[in-house]
Amino acid sequence: MKKVILTVVLVLLLVTVAAAIMVRPLAPPISMGDVAVAQPGAMARLAGNMKARLTTGKTEIERTLAAKKTATSFRMKTVLRLHPGNPLETLVEVSCPDRERFTTTIGEKQFQAVRIGGKAYVEQLDGKWNVQDTPASGWSPCGDNPGEPAPWAVMNEGRDPSTVLAKLLGNSEITRGAFVTTKAGDCQQWTLTLQMPGAGQHGHGSNGLRYTVCIDPDKHLPIAVVMGSGGMVTSYYDWNQPIQIDPPRM
Repeated sequence: MKKVILTVVLVLLLVTVAAAIMVRPLAPPISMGDVAVAQPGAMARLAGNMKARLTTGKTEIERTLAAKKTATSFRMKTVLRLHPGNPLETLVEVSCPDRERFTTTIGEKQFQAVRIGGKAYVEQLDGKWNVQDTPASGWSPCGDNPGEPAPWAVMNEGRDPSTVLAKLLGNSEITRGAFVTTKAGDCQQWTLTLQMPGAGQHGHGSNGLRYTVCIDPDKHLPIAVVMGSGGMVTSYYDWNQPIQIDPPRM
């Protein structure tokens, strides 16, 4: 009889805890632009919230860096909306260890570049390609390397911000955000506030710089990184899918 009562009490306790997690208001989700954020189903929300409560943002971002080190390929798109008119979109296709292709689009204009090993190919305005030899170190964002910006980058587009943020954890305050559903799958948002030297000066503001990383809680890979309130959004997809990158026809 005592065992039955104990079992009933435990079940009621679990139901109460689950209900509290489900009804407790979630942190408002951070907009992730084209990645599209939606409210997950009740069970997915419950599972996601329970997972998030058993870990920390620092741990999850460290897991993300470890998972990325084993990736063989991925696509990374950055949409920059810090200027009037059309957004600036930069798509980086990465085939590890040292191949990447940049395609930047603004309005009807498009620019392309390819980096393979020790050579960089950049498309000119007349459609012809220029090639030059250059050291390959720091290029492709494979392993724990954030990579280098596209040749025409405005704000470091082409670098992997998830890797950059992982290396700045010591200067960051991390808070748990919303568990959301995106077209790339469910992910947990974590917001990092970077306390930069001289905060309050140079136009950075006294609250530091804020980034939100949305991480797949199962694969531990990033789905998106948002700067501030969404002025720049980097999304990730096609992890470990075949990506063919060849030199352009000269």
